[in-house]
Amino acid sequence: MSDPQLTRPDPPGPVAWPPHDPRPPGRAAPVRAGRRIAQAFGAVLGVQALAAFAILLILNSYRRSAAGWLLPLIAVADAAATLQICWLAIRDIRLLGGRTAGPRRLLTALVLLLAAGLAGGGYALHKHATAPVRGVLGAPVQDGDLTFTAYGPRCGVKIKGIAAEGTLCRVRLTAANTGSAALRLDAAAQRLHGGDGGHPGSVLLRPSRSKRYARSASRALPAGSSFTGYLLFDVPPGFAPRALELHATGDSRGVRIEVGGA
Repeated sequence: MSDPQLTRPDPPGPVAWPPHDPRPPGRAAPVRAGRRIAQAFGAVLGVQALAAFAILLILNSYRRSAAGWLLPLIAVADAAATLQICWLAIRDIRLLGGRTAGPRRLLTALVLLLAAGLAGGGYALHKHATAPVRGVLGAPVQDGDLTFTAYGPRCGVKIKGIAAEGTLCRVRLTAANTGSAALRLDAAAQRLHGGDGGHPGSVLLRPSRSKRYARSASRALPAGSSFTGYLLFDVPPGFAPRALELHATGDSRGVRIEVGGA
């Protein structure tokens, strides 16, 4: 038989456990409009911080090539979450009754200011994150899995067998593949900038045993290999080089080396 002391509930009253309180439970104090605005503002800040972290992760990882569709997707999700937070906050403030038009306008203004500031900051961050890395002549600098070492360009050179539409500028270049996969060094992906803009590379030259240059528009670089030779640019007459921009691939971030006066 079961013990009645364990199965029979205690009668309600002053001797019951837990103690019985005959008073009706009190209602929680309503959230004031100012506090609800602060909660919404904090939630929006959290969403923006999460979106900024995701954007930085994409731009600084191997997923950078997918940024073209990932970044718009993050922007849409960010806007949807922000609008949902604001709509819920405005609804809660309206349910409080009384004069809520002022708090609602304040919340809307704060959110708009925050969105404008974050949009400007995001644009500046994107410009900074996608700008070429700065390098100097004669020092190794890396873009992706390619490490470049470039020296000052010489313009007005003549190379046997190569006809130029304008003037040839020659850059001595070493490109080493430090990654684990094969890459292709493409002359057209490189740029020599001057006062009239940038000009793509035309030919890669590599010395051969026959005392002639081996010419190619691009060159395969297996993992661990390197290219040492010259990069040619066909530029207009009177061109004055200012900066050299080198890329591991056509859509990589790249490196920029100032060459003015070199």
